[in-house]
Amino acid sequence: MSGVLLETRNLRVHAGPLEVVRQVDLVLHAGETLGVIGESGSGKTVTCLALLRLLPDGLAAAADAMVWRGTELGGLSDHDFRPYRGRQMAMVFQDPVGSFNPAKRIGWHLRTALQRRGSRDAWRPRAAALLADVGIPRPDAVLERYPHQLSGGMLQRALIAMIVALEPGLIIADEPTTNLDNIVEQQILALFRQLQTRLSAGFIFITHDIGIAAQISDRLMVMYAGEVVETGPAAAIMAAPRHPYTRGLMATAHALASRVETLAEIPGQLPLPGARPTGCVFRPRCAFARPGCEAPQPLRTIAPGREMRCLLND
Repeated sequence: MSGVLLETRNLRVHAGPLEVVRQVDLVLHAGETLGVIGESGSGKTVTCLALLRLLPDGLAAAADAMVWRGTELGGLSDHDFRPYRGRQMAMVFQDPVGSFNPAKRIGWHLRTALQRRGSRDAWRPRAAALLADVGIPRPDAVLERYPHQLSGGMLQRALIAMIVALEPGLIIADEPTTNLDNIVEQQILALFRQLQTRLSAGFIFITHDIGIAAQISDRLMVMYAGEVVETGPAAAIMAAPRHPYTRGLMATAHALASRVETLAEIPGQLPLPGARPTGCVFRPRCAFARPGCEAPQPLRTIAPGREMRCLLND
């Protein structure tokens, strides 16, 4: 790993008076992959959309600091931030269909990406090479096709090729295998691992599947109800999860892998932003809740490089 690419301090996202995401401190190094895991609604995608200023209407982000390669970005206007999005930071979305203009061919999309990066060479050989690099057969023919003529797996690969064409320093992948079958899922994961070795970019990989996160990540950041509850090296967390929520995710993943008749589940439901409990937000679902959990819990260092938002370490 090289130097720090991205650092945020106290990143938060609001929907009017409600805090959707709060107190997110994030550090990402060049060449590193950070896996962001948690149930649907835990704040994973919203956090990463805030990094790229792609939040939908009604949501607004703020942070005490957001530093990209040593430059503070928080004070930039949307106009001044725009050159960073795409060329410096890019996102592979869960559903690739929305990333393509349905009226334009795949070749047009790749040509546009290459031109945005400033390439003045003949675009077609480079575009075909990019498609071939992500495992698309007959790339010259695919350049002539429209997005609806490709399968979900092929379209996801084409989107990844567009991202690689931009040569960003940060690539965020938002559950890029969710709508794919198991074979294609493993192919896409293998592609990301290849990109890890080829590119010096930092990766953020969003998933609700802790098993997938373990395959692809150097470090993990576990989120629950808009908060980070545990962080640390992926191998260490997989070997010994500490936060009760992380333990619950692990138990469910093991049950799915072993195909048991009774699935291990975390009881209860994820709270809505306007109905968060006081103190530890996981307390109503936690089997280890005890006196003291009614107070807000800060992230505590529990081992070198590991933090947890829980009293259990006491």
